[in-house]
Amino acid sequence: MRTPTDAWIASRLGIPLEELTAEALEAYQLKRFRETVRYAAEHSPFYAERLGNTCPDSIQTPADIRRIDVTSELDVAGQENAFLCIAPGSVDRIFTVPTTGTHGDRKRICFTAADLAPSVEFYYHAFLTFIRPGDRLLVMMGGTAEGSVGDTIDRSLSPIGVITHVFGQVTDLETAWNAVLEFAPDVIVGIPYQIAALAAWSRTHGLPQGVRCVLLSADDVPDAIRSRISQLWGSEVYSHYGLTETGLAGGVDCCAHRGYHLRACDMYAEILDPDPDGFGELAVTPFGREAMPLIRYRTGDIARISTERCPCGGVLPRLETIRGRLSNSCTIGGKRVFLREIEEAVYGDNAVIDLECTADGDTLRLTVRTLPQEKTDTEALQEILRREVLPENTAVIIEEETALGFLPERSPKKRMTVRQEE
Repeated sequence: MRTPTDAWIASRLGIPLEELTAEALEAYQLKRFRETVRYAAEHSPFYAERLGNTCPDSIQTPADIRRIDVTSELDVAGQENAFLCIAPGSVDRIFTVPTTGTHGDRKRICFTAADLAPSVEFYYHAFLTFIRPGDRLLVMMGGTAEGSVGDTIDRSLSPIGVITHVFGQVTDLETAWNAVLEFAPDVIVGIPYQIAALAAWSRTHGLPQGVRCVLLSADDVPDAIRSRISQLWGSEVYSHYGLTETGLAGGVDCCAHRGYHLRACDMYAEILDPDPDGFGELAVTPFGREAMPLIRYRTGDIARISTERCPCGGVLPRLETIRGRLSNSCTIGGKRVFLREIEEAVYGDNAVIDLECTADGDTLRLTVRTLPQEKTDTEALQEILRREVLPENTAVIIEEETALGFLPERSPKKRMTVRQEE
């Protein structure tokens, strides 16, 4: 089935689906980019200075976009008011999230209700890939407050009779599993490592019945986690890419599972300084933001964009793969290693429900957690890491612990601790 986002984007462009092309989308995006630059330069103190010599009408090609300076989270943290284009009292929703570095700063991303409304629209169309009218949807992520993930999904899908229950993040596995059994969902939306742990729990507590699909979001989605859930539950596993800065929604993969079909009529995505394989840092420019425009915002994610036609029939560029976050990588033995690569090896063992990773010079230290009745083969895991991920002769130290869940205050995103000079 062709991704339903294509039909939605065609309608936003005001053209029939059969006329939708990458060229038509690019022309539309350039127009929206010019509008965004003009608005930001006129209303945002930060961009008034940053874009002072930029004429919006001069932006006619992607090459023109690349001549504009990028924006980073360090520009935002601590000086959010300089980005605001409206009075602070007119802001409807503020998300406060940590920056990705080790300095401990936090950034506040501000929205009006109108800024967040397109995410509701996108979720409706993108989720039609796997949602059916009347489905029971269990959201195992935070979000009953207005504008949160759970609330946005609920408002998106209620028009087609989807019954949404927001459980929240998984902390105690037994409680979460009982919620799955009681609600009997057709679809589960959750955080990758937490749903992977729930799948491990189900091995000894009875497999779920009727979970047709699982959507993983809010963190890296290793193939090993996809495979675990699919094999144990018989569910088709989809993934979502999004950021607070994109208004939560960013892209959803299709039935072909060959990358994320992007919310391309509401944002411009580009790869900064791609390497010979096309990988580089992803930057995004959301369109139409009233409160807090962000132009060429560096996400910290290393990714690649594909312009090839998707096997599902989609014709637009898609975010093909996310290699990992720069802040979740280290250099060991002269090689850049991403946390996601380590997760691929570790989560290949179905006994593992959690891990912590520290790069200490040329030594990799892992704490691997299993359920009390389970055990992992640490020697085999060391061998896999050395063979498939790490440079030869890297020291790998693995400690094994048991757990029955996760700390309530824990971030949905995993982080690698790096103790070394980069």
